[in-house]
Amino acid sequence: MNRLRVGLERRRRLRAACAGLVLIAAGVSLSACNQATGTSTGGYEADKPAGPVSKVEPIKGTDVALVKFSALGAKKVGLQTAVIRRDGEQKVMPYAALLYDGEGKAFAYTSPKPLTFVRKDVTVDRVEGDRVVLAEGPPAGTRVVTTGADEVYGTEVGVEAE
Repeated sequence: MNRLRVGLERRRRLRAACAGLVLIAAGVSLSACNQATGTSTGGYEADKPAGPVSKVEPIKGTDVALVKFSALGAKKVGLQTAVIRRDGEQKVMPYAALLYDGEGKAFAYTSPKPLTFVRKDVTVDRVEGDRVVLAEGPPAGTRVVTTGADEVYGTEVGVEAE
């Protein structure tokens, strides 16, 4: 049992380190996306005017922010979401939605409305393959970012290219 616990701790630290590297890469790629052009947006509203690919609005009284992407920005980073669902009495989300901050604290990005994302803390009960059973977190039915969450995090914390 101790060996399993050590393995999970190493995995968490490695994932946090990898997330940091991905965030740096995401910041570099997003910095080149300051203006949108009239290209197809793959399902997002294409008739919106061109503008910044993302916008960050601090949420008063918290340490998190509302992160908004334009349709083109979401397409460029490949943002995808899935729904937290119930499996019996358990809340389950895709493993791809699980992120860790620099201190090892687990979280996921929820999407309260299209192209809008908010970081929410989660407590992991256990990981089962490609899914995470939550001890605590957003309610079932909540959309979470599964692809592009590291780019959302980089945008929220202000990772920029040199």
